[in-house]
Amino acid sequence: MSEGFVFVHGWATDSSVWDAATERLGAGHLMVNLPGHGGERAWDEPTLAPAIRELSERTQGLRGAIGMGWSLGSEVLIAAYPALEERFRALILVGSTPCFVAKEDFPWGQSRALVKRMIMDMKKDPASTVERFYKLNFTDEELASPEASAFLGRYRYPGPISCEGPAPSCFPSFRYDEMTRALEALYSADLRDRLKEINVPVLLVHGEMDTVCPPGAADYMAGNIKDARLEIIKGAGHAPFVTKPDLFMAVVNEFISSLG
Repeated sequence: MSEGFVFVHGWATDSSVWDAATERLGAGHLMVNLPGHGGERAWDEPTLAPAIRELSERTQGLRGAIGMGWSLGSEVLIAAYPALEERFRALILVGSTPCFVAKEDFPWGQSRALVKRMIMDMKKDPASTVERFYKLNFTDEELASPEASAFLGRYRYPGPISCEGPAPSCFPSFRYDEMTRALEALYSADLRDRLKEINVPVLLVHGEMDTVCPPGAADYMAGNIKDARLEIIKGAGHAPFVTKPDLFMAVVNEFISSLG
């Protein structure tokens, strides 16, 4: 199999989050659900390894694809890229960061204490924790938009339910214990050294008002990836492909055209 896109979603969502983008891009794309979020594997350790294995297995035989990852999904693509290099001709990383937790030499992340508290909350009351998190993906202005309302409605408690039928009318169960391990993986992952290993063109798309992964993280990535282009979507939060679909697709289509 060749060409097309490989879509990888963010934490506490699933591949249906990309529905609007795939409708505009047409058919023939591979949608990857991560472990604990509807994937075939289990997120059975607090590292990115289970997600990397899921991506590797789902993309076997693939050549020349464009990987598009959002947030956690972009970290999975970065971490997996050295082993899967021949499968991708470009990457599009949305709301991305190489290091979710802030460090002395990387201030563009969440505080260690905040993420630890979120992990604890996931173990006590996961449904309420993810419900609070969903709203953080949007600015106050975006929360009033129909796009954000549709997103929040789709993932409203009790969350995705088990059912039979095709997406987008159906979507898989979330396994909260595995989602907690995915959050623990975000807590510990530091992929800054991996950025220099990326040898394909990279489009970084980031919301100007992103508070989940601050724009400074995208600036850092743009300066440390060999062939990277950064596009900031004004007024957007963490999910510009949801709330600013026209601007997002214009940037994506221009990037695709530049690949030749």
